Amino acid sequence: MAGPPRSFAIGIPDSWVRYDLSGDSLTPLRASMLSAGPDPRGVAQINEAFRTARRILESARQRGALYAAGTTSLYEDGLLMAGVMVFSVNTPPGETFSAQELAKRFSAAGTRRRGAGTARTFSTRTLPSIGPVGRLVGVEESEPVHDPGGRAGSGSAGSRLLVMHTVIPVPESCRAMVVTCFSPNLPLAEQLYDMFDAITATFAFERTEAAKTEAAG
Repeated sequence: MAGPPRSFAIGIPDSWVRYDLSGDSLTPLRASMLSAGPDPRGVAQINEAFRTARRILESARQRGALYAAGTTSLYEDGLLMAGVMVFSVNTPPGETFSAQELAKRFSAAGTRRRGAGTARTFSTRTLPSIGPVGRLVGVEESEPVHDPGGRAGSGSAGSRLLVMHTVIPVPESCRAMVVTCFSPNLPLAEQLYDMFDAITATFAFERTEAAKTEAAG
């Protein structure tokens, strides 16, 4: 038997960048956008977007994310932020593996607001290089957060994100990969979900190390 795959590959749009999970890669991106001289409303949007992105990446790092990439772009009609993260997870001890239950436990920001009533819908999809997988799609609302100084930030009411979690079983293993796509741009849900689906469709396992891959477990 060949054993579990050693790595994976995933494709992202040309305009996207791979993130350092520490969040350090966000600093020059934010500075570059602010140097363009946006109006006060644009400055506020940029600052809020990067606070959200840094919070998500920090949570992803703490949960052992293997990969993160995304985009933050300022257009005439507003700011677009979107991203993708990949996690490797174990089957819960003593439980039968269920893609639906595993997907429900995931959130882009790491914590979902208790009692949040927004529905998330589970379905199955077929990825070209993988086969059948489980997918959870909807809107997540995170718990309010405070900045390190103890002051409530502008996002203290909690953030709402479009999410798409796709659970991919690792062959010959009790592990699974979770591909999480997210964006705070709720009005663009239809277009973003199409893009998230296209990104996730590029996911493939690799038996040998190659460019644009990460360890699968």
